[in-house]
Amino acid sequence: LHPEAELRLGAIVEPGAVVIAVGPEGGFSERDLALLDAAGFRRIGLGPRVLRTETAGPAMIAALHARFGDFV
Repeated sequence: LHPEAELRLGAIVEPGAVVIAVGPEGGFSERDLALLDAAGFRRIGLGPRVLRTETAGPAMIAALHARFGDFV
């Protein structure tokens, strides 16, 4: 998740596999973002708010579940 990402969850059709990277308080550094980009991660936004580290993962899992249904 990235608050400045242009891609929204609603634009993704069928993700296939999902890996969520949760950053530290204060956000990812530019180096972190470059490494994640190089590893093939896509920045997705859920809106302008910044989530806390302990809630970002569960919030994304809930959003994925709401968008795509039960995990198989």
